[in-house]
Amino acid sequence: MCVIYLLSEQTRLRQVGGRFLLEKNGRRAASVPMDEVECVIQGKSAEITTPAIYELLARNISIFYVDGRGRLLGQLGRMDLSWERSRIQYDNFRDEKRQAELIRDIIRSKMDGQIELLRYYAKNKKDLELAYLADEVRKYKKKLATTASVNELRGLEGMASRKYFDGFPLILNQQLWEWNGRNRRPPEDPVNALLSYGYAFLEREVRLAILGARLDVRVGFLHSNNGRKDSLVYDLMEPFRQLIIDRFVLKLLNRGQFHPDDFSYDDVLGCRIAEKARETWIHCYEEMMQKPCREYEGLSPREWIRSWIRQFADELFRNAVSAV
Repeated sequence: MCVIYLLSEQTRLRQVGGRFLLEKNGRRAASVPMDEVECVIQGKSAEITTPAIYELLARNISIFYVDGRGRLLGQLGRMDLSWERSRIQYDNFRDEKRQAELIRDIIRSKMDGQIELLRYYAKNKKDLELAYLADEVRKYKKKLATTASVNELRGLEGMASRKYFDGFPLILNQQLWEWNGRNRRPPEDPVNALLSYGYAFLEREVRLAILGARLDVRVGFLHSNNGRKDSLVYDLMEPFRQLIIDRFVLKLLNRGQFHPDDFSYDDVLGCRIAEKARETWIHCYEEMMQKPCREYEGLSPREWIRSWIRQFADELFRNAVSAV
C-alpha cells in the first residue's frame, strides 16, 4: 500500500482506467494501481480531478488537505463509526479513575520513549550528561505510579519533556543546528521546524489508525475535548513522538541529509522547510515507515502504530458486549 503526496505546484492526480496517474508540470510522474493506494495528501497548489475524487471516495480512500507546514486542514472520506461505540468511548474517558489510568499509561509510554532515545545516544556518544538526563526522566516516570491527580500527571509529563529536550544540544552538531528548547506556532529554528513537520505526518498516521480501529477521533482523555480539535488523535500521538519522529529527525540531521540552507525564515510563519527538502523528507519518511524494524516488534513503524491502536481499542471495548 502507498501514500500519494500532492504537495508541489503544478501537481495533478487523475484517473486512467484502473490506475491513478500522477502528473507534474504536465508530465507523467507516476502511475499507481487503485488497489494499492491507501490515502492521498493534498496541498493547496495541487489538483485532483473530479472523477478521481469520486473513485477515491468509492474506494473509501481518504484525502487529507494540508497547509505548507504539513498540518492537517481537513479530511474527505467516510468514517465507519457507530453511536454506541462513541458512547462507550465517551463513558470510559469521562470516568475519572479510568481517565487517570489511561493518562498514566500514555505518559509512561512517552517517558519510556524519551529514556530509550537518551540512553541510546548516551551509549553511542559516551556522554554522561545524556545518561544523567535519562535518569532524571526515569525519576519522573517512577512518580507516575503514586500520582492520582490528572493535573499532577500532566505536570510530571511536562517536567520530563523539558529534561528530555535538554539533551538535544548534546545529540546534534551544535555548529550546524541551533537548539534553545522546543518551540512551535511558529517554529523558530530548523530543528523545531523539522520536528513540527514530522509531527504533522505522525498526526495523519495516527488518525488513519484510529479510524481503522473505529474509534471516534473527537473524544479524548488527555487533551481537551473542546470541539476545536480531534482530541483522541493528539492523545494517541504521544507514545510515538520520540520513538518514531524524534529518532528519525535526529538521524536525518546527524547523517547530513539536511542542511541549514534547506530552510527559510518568515516573520509570521517562522522557520519553514523548503520545497526541495520536503521531497527529500517524503522519500526518506516513506522508506522508514514501511521498513520492518526490531525496535517496533519486527513491524514497520506504520504497522506498529496501527497494531498498538487496535490493541488500545480492543482493550477499551473488551467488556462492552453491546459495542458494534
